[in-house]
Amino acid sequence: MVEPVADTDRFWKFALRIYLPEESRALFLCAQEEGGADVPMLLFCLWCGAEGAALSDTAMRAAVAFSAAWRAERVEPLRALRQGWKTAPGPGSVDLSEAARQRVATAEQAVERLQMDHLTTLRRVGEGALAADASRANLDLYRRIGGVALTDALTARIAGLVG
Repeated sequence: MVEPVADTDRFWKFALRIYLPEESRALFLCAQEEGGADVPMLLFCLWCGAEGAALSDTAMRAAVAFSAAWRAERVEPLRALRQGWKTAPGPGSVDLSEAARQRVATAEQAVERLQMDHLTTLRRVGEGALAADASRANLDLYRRIGGVALTDALTARIAGLVG
């Protein structure tokens, strides 16, 4: 008997497939830096859409609220530490300093993975309507509810990653 794949595993595999190509990463980082988007939230919107689910306002509000708090409390402090370390590595061995910075980067990624795992619990199957272009609908809903300042062109390019 084949065991069903958990939502968390499906989402993680989907996220890696979409995010890892260099061109995709550049789009996500542009959305993060220029539009204030949260990359795990963008990936969540795409994943739900790829599975045919258009998120409801209720589900999106819960995801945005959780992610904003999680990012402020856990992700941003680690990101600031990692980024600050890059420009000011500190005294001592450069190699040792870089190894420590990489450990912080690993912790930052682990915290984002926890965020993504929790997001899967906020997608209420059957709550949102099915949509032909659910990924784009989810991204537009995230922009509206999350106050994310992404251009239509960048949103379309990100939605196109699922195509």
